[in-house]
Amino acid sequence: MDKKQYAYLPEDLLFQMIGQASQTAERLADIIKLNDAQVEMARRALEQKDLIRYCENDGNVDSIMAVDGANIIERKSSADMVLAIAVGVDGLAKSSSESWPKSSRQYQQWQDVLPHHVANPRLTQGVMFLMELSVLAEADRDIRIMDGSHLTTILKLNSLLSAHDDDQADAPYVKALSRFLYQNYERVIPDIPDMIKNAFSEESIISSTKYSSSREIIDSRLQDMDIIADDKVFMSKLLKENEYTKPLPVGQSAKEKDMWSKIHIKCNLPIDDVDLGELGDRLEEAIYPFKISDGHESELYFCYYKPMKNTVVHRLEMKKSLAEDRYRVECLLGNLKKQFVFPEIREPYPQFLADIIAKNIHFGMEAVNQAVMSNESLSTVENFDLILPYRTR
Repeated sequence: MDKKQYAYLPEDLLFQMIGQASQTAERLADIIKLNDAQVEMARRALEQKDLIRYCENDGNVDSIMAVDGANIIERKSSADMVLAIAVGVDGLAKSSSESWPKSSRQYQQWQDVLPHHVANPRLTQGVMFLMELSVLAEADRDIRIMDGSHLTTILKLNSLLSAHDDDQADAPYVKALSRFLYQNYERVIPDIPDMIKNAFSEESIISSTKYSSSREIIDSRLQDMDIIADDKVFMSKLLKENEYTKPLPVGQSAKEKDMWSKIHIKCNLPIDDVDLGELGDRLEEAIYPFKISDGHESELYFCYYKPMKNTVVHRLEMKKSLAEDRYRVECLLGNLKKQFVFPEIREPYPQFLADIIAKNIHFGMEAVNQAVMSNESLSTVENFDLILPYRTR
């Protein structure tokens, strides 16, 4: 009986993957391939409903900025080193800013060491989102771009504060969150609703979403056309340069309406001398304007905008007070168009720069690692194995 030969790894595995590449490409083509006749029919349907508009405003904004963040967890054999950042970057404007406002922070950073715990990623991500909201709320720029959707922010903040349910967040988790709030803001956990409200109520803060699987327009306005793609893909083919969809409240489709009616933020962390019921009410009050309930339509609006030919559309979210003023909406869009300096840059220029900076967070963690490894009290024979990563790099 012949023995089975050993595979040549990783060569054989890579060869198999490459062999299936053409099949993968065909499946991708099936998803993004759109029928021209169907697109034209959908376009006429949306035009009849006055949902497609043309932006003629060139924009002449004095200032525009964007914020992005990143987080990383370095798992040592003995503990978790956590690091999160949020950075604000100015975009192209009528007159270049020479400095960041003294009263606000352009960037924030948080790092800590925690015992191993399954809830640590929730803490690190949640802190990152709090810092992003803080940088946005403190800035004085005319347009402030939040990276990602408001929904994602709400979900991550709820995850941060409700970790005691699923992951049984313990005292070190609460102490680390408390340390972050006090060291950066001289605040405590019950102040978080105010931090959320400050950002969510600010009209100049909009959001630009790079990735979105939403089908709000397709499922609410084109539901009889059997369209497979999501809104962003379909609108990229349907809209022409400088066109945008009329801003609508989130929750147009049944699925989205159900989601926005169920969003919530609660806190169940083991915090001494805090009325969690009262804190929960204040958290709900902070996000209430965006929720959908009986007799209450969401005050968060969205639209799709195509700044240039042969590019994807951008999903933008904005507050009701801005969305209902067509002139101001088109001022916003005209100013955003000036931030798309090259078709290869798939997001507004300051958002692109903030993203590039945030993605380099690993260099910061590597520097921290070097300092840790060089520390005299840690780099001993007894401790050496405990300060190494728990797995091979």
